[in-house]
Amino acid sequence: MNITKHIHLFSMRTRQTLAVMAALLMGGLTVPGAEEGHEGHAHAEGDSAPPRVTVTREQVARLGIKTAVAAKGTIHREVRVPGEVLVDADRLSHVVPRAPGVVREVVKTVGDHVAAGDVLAWIESGELAKAKLDFYAKEAEVSCCEIELPRAEAIFNNVSKLIALLKSGPDVGEEAIRELDGLEMGRYRGTLLVAEAKHHAARRVYERELELRKKDISSEQDLLAAETSLKQARAGFLGALDTARYETFIAFTEAINVRQVAVFDAVAAEQELRLKGADDSMVKALRDLVPKGPSLVPCACPDPECGAVKIPAVREALGGDERFAWYALRAPFAGAIIDKHIALGESIDASSEVFTVADLSSVWVDLAVSQAAIPLVGEGHAVTIRLPDGGAVEGKIDFVSPLVEASTRTALARVVVDNREGRARPGSFIEAVIHAPSEDESILIPASSVQLVHDHPSVFVWCDGAFEVREIETGAEDSSRVAVTRGLAVGEKVAAENAFHLKAAYIKSSRGEQGAHAGHSH
Repeated sequence: MNITKHIHLFSMRTRQTLAVMAALLMGGLTVPGAEEGHEGHAHAEGDSAPPRVTVTREQVARLGIKTAVAAKGTIHREVRVPGEVLVDADRLSHVVPRAPGVVREVVKTVGDHVAAGDVLAWIESGELAKAKLDFYAKEAEVSCCEIELPRAEAIFNNVSKLIALLKSGPDVGEEAIRELDGLEMGRYRGTLLVAEAKHHAARRVYERELELRKKDISSEQDLLAAETSLKQARAGFLGALDTARYETFIAFTEAINVRQVAVFDAVAAEQELRLKGADDSMVKALRDLVPKGPSLVPCACPDPECGAVKIPAVREALGGDERFAWYALRAPFAGAIIDKHIALGESIDASSEVFTVADLSSVWVDLAVSQAAIPLVGEGHAVTIRLPDGGAVEGKIDFVSPLVEASTRTALARVVVDNREGRARPGSFIEAVIHAPSEDESILIPASSVQLVHDHPSVFVWCDGAFEVREIETGAEDSSRVAVTRGLAVGEKVAAENAFHLKAAYIKSSRGEQGAHAGHSH
């Protein structure tokens, strides 16, 4: 028997001795043969049947004796360990400035409870102002591209239509060409039409010289000159067509690329601006300042047909706000401010931890598990945490460290505890009981069922209207149950509550028998 069991038996013996003394004073129960003097004693010695304590229903009710059924189950070993309540590091945030600047207003202080997004302080930053300007410039480039790209696309498409029309044959009429009037073609409309007109004129001259030569009116030299002019005009015309198609395609492609790059730059500038502390309203205000073209900008001219464009004024749009370079430090989530290092007017940089916000609705409880107890502790094991105020909370082990701390020779076991009631305060030292399940099932009975009878663990088993005294062997135990390794079968009923009354009756009868036996010997 190990030292733990010796201590337990000593404690049990002390408690039960006091209970038996009280029960002896009360009396009321009998043991068969206890009142028969010498005959009863002889019967006890000659009969192998175990001793029994008889009771009536009235006695059971009056003494509050209750029974429990021995059943298979798993005992939980209790491992007692010290621990500490800590802030949940997953719900802890060190709020730092988005950009260096000067503190202009401090809104919250230590102890304040905040919601997600609440303003903690206002910071004025030159970097923010620069980021705003850069964002505006990039957005303006995108706006220009939104004008240039559709124009480049229209020129390419319209020039392609004109080229297809001019190449359809020499008999293209003026009416067909007029149908393309009003379409955006840039300088290429004039270039192509002039080249086509030269080609048409050279062809007519050549055809006239050819007819005159057939009639022997014109010379061979004039015909050759007209033919040369026709070829030159045709080459110029076809070259103009090819050049126009190529240049408009290249211009359209470049416009696409320029717009893509401008959009990328604007997205990067917006990200940089938000990193400096800008919120959605600030980004929208700057974006609204960018002119979107005459068709989208309201006209201030009294005459709606004048076509004048109103250029947004930056100062007017911003309302002359002195907070142009201000940004808000905001709470990242709901919680309480547990630390503050910020003062009005001081200069801070991006590495300053100015506020610490913690969500204390859940906390960590870190337990120090000794080397000997490590094999008994695992993730998912139930834990009872006894708080300094005398209360207790329940939890489960979420993490067991695979490492042993060299200085303390203990391993970390962590419990995440629901702390919405605020009972567990970070920084408190606590004691915890880890309920470690055993590997095998055993026959389990209530711990109160086990009575020390003549220094042997025993139970009182209900049999045919009486309680039979039976010696047992016990194994593992927890705070409320004991495992029986010998002397009891599954399904048997044992006295569970107030069993010490039965023990008192049995001890009293045993003493009586011993006295009678002594007198007889005398």
